[in-house]
Amino acid sequence: MHDTRSAFAQAFVRLTEPLIFKRRLLTLSVLAVLTALLGWQASHLKIDAGFEKQIPLHHPYIQIYKKYEREFGGANTTLVALTQKKGTIYNPAFMKTLRALTDAVYFTPGVDRARVSSIFTPNVRYLEVVEGGFAGGNVVPADFTPTPEMLARVQANVEKAGIIGRLVANDQTGAMVFAELLERHPVTGEKLDYIKTAHRLEDIRQRFTSPKLYEYKLREAVAPFEAGAVVRTLYRDERGFLFRFETFEVPVDPIDTASPTIRLRGSQVEVIERDNPDYNPDIDIHIIGFTKAVGDIADSALEVFSYFGITAFLVWLLLSWYCGSLLVALMPTICGLLAVTWELGLMHLFGFGLDPFAILMPFIVLAISTSHGIQITNFWLNESADHGLGAFDAAVATYRRLVIPGLSALATNFVGFGTILLIPIDIIREMALNAMFGLIAIVLCKKVLLPCLLSFAKLKNPERFRAHQHRRDERLKPVWHALSAITLKPVAVVVLLLGGALWASGHWVARDLKIGELHDGVPELRPDARYNLDSARIVRDFSIGVDVLKVIAEGKTDGCIEYPILAEMERFAWRMDNTPGVQSTLSLPKLQLKVYNSYMESNPKFNALPRESGALVVTVQPFPSSTGLLNEDCSAMPVFIFTEDHKAETIDVIIDAIDKFKAEQAPDSPVKFQLASGNVGVMAAVNDVIKETEYTVLLWLFVGIGVCVVLSFRSFASLICVMVPLALVHVVSYAVMVWLGIGVKFSNLAVAAFAAGIGVDYGIYIYSVLEENVLIKRMPMREAYANTLHQTGKAVIFTALTLGATVCTWMFSNLQFQVDMGILLTLMFFANAIAAAVLLPAFATFLLKPPKEPLVVAAPDEAGPVVTG
Repeated sequence: MHDTRSAFAQAFVRLTEPLIFKRRLLTLSVLAVLTALLGWQASHLKIDAGFEKQIPLHHPYIQIYKKYEREFGGANTTLVALTQKKGTIYNPAFMKTLRALTDAVYFTPGVDRARVSSIFTPNVRYLEVVEGGFAGGNVVPADFTPTPEMLARVQANVEKAGIIGRLVANDQTGAMVFAELLERHPVTGEKLDYIKTAHRLEDIRQRFTSPKLYEYKLREAVAPFEAGAVVRTLYRDERGFLFRFETFEVPVDPIDTASPTIRLRGSQVEVIERDNPDYNPDIDIHIIGFTKAVGDIADSALEVFSYFGITAFLVWLLLSWYCGSLLVALMPTICGLLAVTWELGLMHLFGFGLDPFAILMPFIVLAISTSHGIQITNFWLNESADHGLGAFDAAVATYRRLVIPGLSALATNFVGFGTILLIPIDIIREMALNAMFGLIAIVLCKKVLLPCLLSFAKLKNPERFRAHQHRRDERLKPVWHALSAITLKPVAVVVLLLGGALWASGHWVARDLKIGELHDGVPELRPDARYNLDSARIVRDFSIGVDVLKVIAEGKTDGCIEYPILAEMERFAWRMDNTPGVQSTLSLPKLQLKVYNSYMESNPKFNALPRESGALVVTVQPFPSSTGLLNEDCSAMPVFIFTEDHKAETIDVIIDAIDKFKAEQAPDSPVKFQLASGNVGVMAAVNDVIKETEYTVLLWLFVGIGVCVVLSFRSFASLICVMVPLALVHVVSYAVMVWLGIGVKFSNLAVAAFAAGIGVDYGIYIYSVLEENVLIKRMPMREAYANTLHQTGKAVIFTALTLGATVCTWMFSNLQFQVDMGILLTLMFFANAIAAAVLLPAFATFLLKPPKEPLVVAAPDEAGPVVTG
């Protein structure tokens, strides 16, 4: 037969080989300059979180959310609960702390001050019937002093205001400060820095719970501050051993987020420790909200990157054992680290930051890089040990052998990752671009830099080095011979039947896979994390939490004095109150009813809204549009649905109940209920988008990978041999997610898809050698597969073991989603390797047949024997 090499493959090798190997010093110099530039870019990369990146901006729910965001607030809320350890809140010390806490939250940069609420803010009022009419006012009077009489008055006002369960705990042992955050500064348009804001919220907690404070005073004048000025006050000691040399930024105006900052060194300040006058030993503070969650996740980023260092170190150690040389093992490890550095540098170069929810992407890039690095190093070892080639000749031969299969695998990864761009959520698209930058880096670092470095590898004792390879291969030969029995047709049939049974079982279990969150609190953090404990405490003590779904009731102008509209809203709220998963509801008609009932001296006969608009006018007067219960012309009024949690099942049940209610409405209903705002509304939109696009993305993912495989090998056999094991592992991974209690979310959807890329690498490398052995070398199938295992199978299995061993270290992380992804990726690494090593040859036994015509060997060209699919 004729040589099956494509003209493109031959031309590509002929063109690129001299560029890499004939001018090696120039190649290394160019790559060194690129590394320096991209390393400098990577050093400026910052953690960049954003609320709107996490939501599908074109979803109908989000359109409603954006339409009414200015009037009814958004979904980026923060709750700060102050709780009394013993007794109720009505004591002087608690009230002093609550007032100071309210002011601290109010003046926090990034907070929408118009939407800060606590019993100390003037937008929280009470109403009561008195002789001659009504009386009302602030729950906490402006002239409040902590006398027993005034405290009793405040307690009475709290009961009259109907805020127990919302701004005061159900058992009155705590009080809430509610705030909403602005995505951008209203004047400068500057984007909110979520990490700094989260740290400011934590500083507020420390201000009232830490017995000490630390004042940073300038030793000498630094414009615009004078000598002795206090430029920073902290409530925990952050001085380390190198404090004198550390730098920190100080805003000229700590209240104004647009204020310029100056940079100071630790040596320029004197730190004075004082007793904290705001310390209250009898209280505790609980903070929840998107911003605080992002901050807690970002604070764990340093720990995550420490695991990155451990991962790289373990890769080097295991490679050293496999290669028998610390120096040789160091080369693919360094190239893997450089690929990650280039990835991060490209991220910053193109204007991106590293989102805390995408913090695992560098690990994925390192994993893919390690997979290719082990294959290249393994073939270099084979050329050195089996054919006695020197470092340079072995590197050239390895490049010729693997550059096309390697680029095919990376192209397959690139296409696969590109399909994730179909999901219309910015954070997912950012993760896909992040992975693509990583693949670009891998092409240069692994396909250019690594062969070039290996050509310089000088072994102190080449014979001993080769002896190590031979001993290892001799020990593995019986294993490969036994495993090659899979190519016997009876064994292959059994293997394929078992694979089909596993597919059916995995598909059956995967039917229970949920879209969205499956746990309370923030599942990215461990259940015992401070944030999740705070969330549990707030849910326990209050009738509301940060989980709220706002359904907008749209009617005609002045709808708040139209009885048919209010009656329909009451009916809707009643239905929601009796829906599983709903903690409580709040709407304007509920409060109007309370006002009307107060007018009638709480007579049970009048425990219903009047039908006359003139009577309804009086009931709506206490509620201006600033309360967020109605808009300016009263044509839209939100119904607040406070949910017990934000689990996928809870959201699905509530959304289904709302949709059912809407379907039951008469066509001429005076009010239309629009979904949705609030953080639960946003989660519902995200879950909906993932549900709608998941199978489309998977379809295009496998179609894209399949097209790349066919173009690489130009055969139907390659498609089946490579794709079916990959699809099986994907089905099994969904079953594993059900077993682990992990729902499909944007933070793991992309990671699971990226892990499939490593499975493609396994399949392509194994199939390329097996095809060569069968079609070109005309080996019998069993001998061909045993030789394939010797050449590349051992590298595939070693790659899976290496990646699995390193990812296992994630189980000790403080980030729960890193723990979950560690378990999932470990299983997928092993499953992909096993599927490629077992199922692929079983399929090849029936599909890969050597041609019957006599072998015609093409004359070797200048590039040497290049083998590809």
